[in-house]
Amino acid sequence: MTLKMQLLRSMLMIASAEMLLPFSDGVHSNSADGRNNKVSKRAKPLDPEDDYYYYDDDDVDERNNPTNEATVVPPGFLSPSVKEYLDLGKSIPGRPGTDYPVLGRVPYTNFYCDDQEYPGFFADVETRCQGWHYCDIDGRQATFLCPNGTQFSQAVFVCDWWFNVRCELSPKLYAINSRLYQRPTESPT
Repeated sequence: MTLKMQLLRSMLMIASAEMLLPFSDGVHSNSADGRNNKVSKRAKPLDPEDDYYYYDDDDVDERNNPTNEATVVPPGFLSPSVKEYLDLGKSIPGRPGTDYPVLGRVPYTNFYCDDQEYPGFFADVETRCQGWHYCDIDGRQATFLCPNGTQFSQAVFVCDWWFNVRCELSPKLYAINSRLYQRPTESPT
């Protein structure tokens, strides 16, 4: 394309843009009567009469709502690794949120290492034992979450399947931590 053609094309694009967007400085447009009209960057408020899209006059029966049905995924749409990840949730026995907690992040609780008699590992009953704390010898506290489907077992200091843990008994087992930092009474040799 020649230089003249490029120049002519550019001028034509600018002229058509000015006709379509009659803005002088991007904020105001000049109307035919010489007044400046402010251009808003906000979306126009919805007219309540046009609000039919969001609200229907008919009550929705949730039991017969097709959106509550399981979604059908076309074959080959999901990669094998995604299928494996989605099927993993089905492999945990029980109902999430009912039989075991499903926390996505460590919540704030009223557990403080200063209140504990010994340093060590402590199940947090307020999180239904999905959260646990490590209290260091110098009083520092670190808090962690067990993976979904598991709870912290105060008896063995590990995350175990929810059906193997009796969370409500955890505070009675906090004293097990007293054995962690003791000096041995017998010589190992």
